[in-house]
Amino acid sequence: MKPVVPMLLAAVLLAAPGRPAAASDRAEREPTVVVDGLRGPLRIAVSPTGQSLYVLRGDGDVLGVSLEDPTRRWTAVAARPGLRPLALGAIDSATLALVVREGDALSIRVHRLAAPGDEPGESEVQAVPLGVTGVAADAVRLVVSPGRDWLAVSGLPEPLPRVARATITGTRLGGISERRCPRTSVRPTALAIGAHAEWILFDEGEADGGRGSARLSWYSPSGGQRLLALDTGLARVIDAAGSRDSGLLWALAPRGDADVPHGLCRVDAALVDGRQVARAVPVASLADPTALVCLARGDVIVAEGTDTARVVRFAPTDGGEEKQR
Repeated sequence: MKPVVPMLLAAVLLAAPGRPAAASDRAEREPTVVVDGLRGPLRIAVSPTGQSLYVLRGDGDVLGVSLEDPTRRWTAVAARPGLRPLALGAIDSATLALVVREGDALSIRVHRLAAPGDEPGESEVQAVPLGVTGVAADAVRLVVSPGRDWLAVSGLPEPLPRVARATITGTRLGGISERRCPRTSVRPTALAIGAHAEWILFDEGEADGGRGSARLSWYSPSGGQRLLALDTGLARVIDAAGSRDSGLLWALAPRGDADVPHGLCRVDAALVDGRQVARAVPVASLADPTALVCLARGDVIVAEGTDTARVVRFAPTDGGEEKQR
């Protein structure tokens, strides 16, 4: 079957249309526990090399975890009084960017990390203001581009921009702005960046019989052109990530109505009555998922839990995949 989505979309993230759900997708998967017993909710990021996982805990500490040996853990960034980190992303293997709240002011703080095992000390090297808001900002996400030359922030509350962007030069950020960002009319609930720097936004879409259908919008790298807008069949998407190696797009959806997919879902392209749609294929049911990242070779790491939380690792592309016909 020939792809019916734009070639850029088919080649980068969404699985080819009409692909049947593999047997391994239909069965519940047993994830590998990376770390558990943490205070949640958690946000996570992975280093560009895929060797280190960074876990933003509910107490404000950023925990470093070796993915080769998860028993090796260290404090990458220590919590500071008066500051509440909300999201994080890895600029390079020794530099983290955190979205931080101090009172009503939000900012991006850049930290140079000490070597694993060393005391974290004072690691902040830059603060870039985002603006002031009196509204809760628990849905904020920070995503670093594949080329590590810019980062984006979404989920900022009113009156801040719906999506904002800052260039990265070395380990320093330029000013935050809406330039080269999608000018969406709705505030996205999740954001992913494609392998070629395309923007992939999820929002709550239009209500259908009292139940919303999360919408996927695909924008050009410049943000100026919306290439696709597709319903996903999910009630809501709270985080998303694309795998450059497996070519798949993943989404996290909270539990809702029994007949609506939830948990960790793969987002495929499909045709329904000759119309292009995005089909959500449930891979694993999760209790209160909060964040996900993709690793090389197709593995997916997910944080779940609110009060007591853990991080688990899935290998959803191992075995059982049915070949394209």
